[in-house]
Amino acid sequence: MSALFKTRKQSHLTHLLKYWRLVFNDHFVIALFFLFGALAYSYAQWLPKVTTGAVWVRPLIVIWLVLVSQIGRLATLVEKADPVVLLPQTSQFNPYFKQAWWYSYWRAGIISLAGLAVCLPLYWRVVAYHQVDLFYFILVALLTKALWLLRARQTISFGLKKLPQVAKIMQWTEPMVIWGLTIWYPLVGLIVAIILLGITLLRVRQQTEINWRLATAVEMQRMDSVYRFFNLFTDVPSVQGKVKRRQWLSGLINWLAKGEGPWSYLYGHGFVRNVDVGNLVMRLTLVAMIVTYFVTVPWLNTALMLLFIYLVATQLMPFYHQYDQIAFTHLFPVSASEQHQAFEKLLLKIMICVGLLIVIGASSIGHGHFSLSHQGLNLILAMVEVWLLNRYYLKIRIK
Repeated sequence: MSALFKTRKQSHLTHLLKYWRLVFNDHFVIALFFLFGALAYSYAQWLPKVTTGAVWVRPLIVIWLVLVSQIGRLATLVEKADPVVLLPQTSQFNPYFKQAWWYSYWRAGIISLAGLAVCLPLYWRVVAYHQVDLFYFILVALLTKALWLLRARQTISFGLKKLPQVAKIMQWTEPMVIWGLTIWYPLVGLIVAIILLGITLLRVRQQTEINWRLATAVEMQRMDSVYRFFNLFTDVPSVQGKVKRRQWLSGLINWLAKGEGPWSYLYGHGFVRNVDVGNLVMRLTLVAMIVTYFVTVPWLNTALMLLFIYLVATQLMPFYHQYDQIAFTHLFPVSASEQHQAFEKLLLKIMICVGLLIVIGASSIGHGHFSLSHQGLNLILAMVEVWLLNRYYLKIRIK
């Protein structure tokens, strides 16, 4: 069984690597550098404003650490055929799930430590601490995640009828109790974490039976969430959208499809109805608005705004060839220039809307960080960039 997991892990990593190469392209890496740099700078500027002994800091840190503990799920790599093919060997599967647990733990442990590192400067800002407290916090972060993954292992075991539901509830309540004690009394929180981990480990070792249907469903849900993340950057065949009419979007479709010729109609309707392209533009625009809203450094705020507009435009360019594989589009009695003009009009309409929304987010109107002159500069630069992308970059990409 150990060899089976190693084989599946190798195949799984090779499969994911194909998508990671597409996700971490040059554009996304640059955006990440800007994003994390801006967040780190804003965080460093905000910390001195926090007063020593602020009572709201500790509850906020507890909530943050509880949320971080939920990141990083148990990767069992169970496949659909396992309930049939491997059912007679269920009693021999402990080594398999043990390796799956360790494979999940080292990745999730890194995430937990990173989340802890983010909130420690805030904690040290308001609380007098000893050097040994840092050692306690690191141990508690690792033990809490180990306990969380053991609870995840319990959810796919046969036992009491309500065992999966109870285990899921404990995945939230136990980190809350442990971190609640640790933030106020680090040594007490560490002791409680060790006791809970020991009790849960003994119970997991006694549960040798596996609920194969539930294990398969949980693993499919985990991979579906991974594929949906990849689908933000590229087409994933296993992610299929659902068709549902939204009548309130009829006006938007008519506006986008307004124009002469069949290509205007096809592109206008296709953009709104295509769950991949339309949702991708919507999500990227929303992320851009949120990120730029919280970046209060003027030059960085403008740079991020322009970068996000460019990223949205690059994700829209492949839509030009969306219908190349449909034979009927080649039978249209229209020239190639009409197709180009129709897509150019569609791109201009979409990017004007996207640019205006990102400018609204980048202006931080709610906080009043920027002057009207800076907001006007953002608007002018955004519209100039949209025009340049539509006038020149589109022709280069199509060629």
